[in-house]
Amino acid sequence: VGIGGGVRIVSCPTCGRTGIDLISIAKQVEQRTRDITADIKIAVMGCVVNGPGEAREADIGIAGAKGEGIIFKKGEVIRRVPEEKLVDELMDEVGLMLGNKEKL
Repeated sequence: VGIGGGVRIVSCPTCGRTGIDLISIAKQVEQRTRDITADIKIAVMGCVVNGPGEAREADIGIAGAKGEGIIFKKGEVIRRVPEEKLVDELMDEVGLMLGNKEKL
């Protein structure tokens, strides 16, 4: 709910346009961010059609496409990434945003 800071993860309910293993990826993001105390909102969206727009209030997020995904900040796409690297690349970006030099 955003009280007291910490990570807030938002995700879509999935639909026919979902292009990645959204539930698995959302669980990985949740697991890898559980110790972050900074106030940050991360979106994990299933498709590039609606994902960045629906999650534009998120600080950072990912949205899936067939076999790949995009990473976006405040609704603006910053790059495309193969699906298998999506979570690692997202965590690298979160670390940069938070000023962390270590791997999340």
